[in-house]
Amino acid sequence: MKTLKILSFLLLVPPTLTQGRVNMGPLQSDGMVLQQNADVKLWGWTQPNHKVSVKGSWNRKKVNTRSDENGRFEVTLKTGAGNFYPQTIEVNDGDKLIINDVLIGEVWLCSGQSNMEMPLHGFNSCPVENSADYIAEAGKYKGKLHLNFVSWSPAPEPVDTVTALWQDCTPLSARDFCAVGYFFGIRLVETLNVPVGIINSSLGATRVEGWTPREIVKEYLDENIESDAVKNCDKIKPGRDVDRSLPTVFYNGMIHPLEGYTLKGFLWYQGEANVNEPENYCERFINMVQAWRQRWGEGPLPFYYVEICPYDYFWAKDKRTAPLLREAQYRAQNLIPNMGMVCTNDLVKDYEYWAIHPCMKKEVGDRLCFWALGDTYDIPGIDYRYPEYQSMEIKDDQVIMTFKNAENGFNRKVGIEGFEVAGIDSVWHKASNIGVYDENKISVKCKEVKEPIAVRYCFQSWLPGNLKGNSGLPIIPFRTDNWAR
Repeated sequence: MKTLKILSFLLLVPPTLTQGRVNMGPLQSDGMVLQQNADVKLWGWTQPNHKVSVKGSWNRKKVNTRSDENGRFEVTLKTGAGNFYPQTIEVNDGDKLIINDVLIGEVWLCSGQSNMEMPLHGFNSCPVENSADYIAEAGKYKGKLHLNFVSWSPAPEPVDTVTALWQDCTPLSARDFCAVGYFFGIRLVETLNVPVGIINSSLGATRVEGWTPREIVKEYLDENIESDAVKNCDKIKPGRDVDRSLPTVFYNGMIHPLEGYTLKGFLWYQGEANVNEPENYCERFINMVQAWRQRWGEGPLPFYYVEICPYDYFWAKDKRTAPLLREAQYRAQNLIPNMGMVCTNDLVKDYEYWAIHPCMKKEVGDRLCFWALGDTYDIPGIDYRYPEYQSMEIKDDQVIMTFKNAENGFNRKVGIEGFEVAGIDSVWHKASNIGVYDENKISVKCKEVKEPIAVRYCFQSWLPGNLKGNSGLPIIPFRTDNWAR
């Protein structure tokens, strides 16, 4: 009997080179977390046309199968309710292989660019707020939260393997893991009281096209999937030195190998690298989401994502592109089911106009978790939907706005900031008189605009607001106009 050891070099060896012993697919190693109350899929490779049996210790039920002509096999195991008792999985093709420290609970996959990749200890000169405290406390979740980092592995074509190592949660493993995923995970553990597995497959500065399958991206006329850079992306030092703007290569190497591993849902934090293409972001983002869901084959899995933060996007073509990108992100959540956006307009410090990686990552992880708890797990009483602009009426020189998801009013009645008003000349002015109207509406005036016709809220690259619903979730930035400037 041998214990499964997943080493970096082993996962990079093609399955056909390891015939004669079982070689499990990515994520199926010591410390893995299986989705509770589910039919979970396990797969791997052995000798061609060979008998294989798989058995989980939680119910001792053996599932028999046979590998195909390429040596690949696949089985489905039933799991029950999650608990904190470690299990084992036995895979037998004539030579037993044991996967140890298997937990049954909830499994979520994180992806995107650097704000998702950002570790709990932060980047250079970009800290995570109170990281020392959180790292010191991480040991509380040992045996409860397992973390999996998928290596930076661009590939010119879809591949079957990638280095993906599970680690139990300790101060050492948590400090280098993505902060947003960590905070989401501990909130889920505390609320559901089951083990949680968080998989992080993200890489900074990547575009949404880089995480999208080839057959979709080939229809984008502005993308070149046949370039030498794409064809040779796996010959460069893995991850860090590759061109992050390349299309499809990160899907090929970092998402495709994971497809089929049974999940509860996805978490996404990306958009900054697409800030100059707001006009097509919504469509391409939805294309990616639908492609992932189709390939996992588990229906419309929940997909919760994060709005890009207020920031002086110095590489943007003009000051309009960032708010338009946020608008595209907001629009996406209403176009396909089981989508939800976390608003981050309030999650910046006043000095972070220069910081593309804001420090308040705990709040981001918590807000993603609120979406999951309220929308996916159907826990009553949890506020997770943000106040959204609904309609307006003009009375003399003031504009009165109605919001949905703000039935209980707002967090303040005075000192409200972030509103701009324009008249027939389309020139925007900072609102000079903002207040609560009839408890759950907002009225705005501007002394320079006697006949207002349009209002915007935080519709700039850098314009944090301070208006929130009564539960503390911020108003989503919006505009009432559709002007070109």
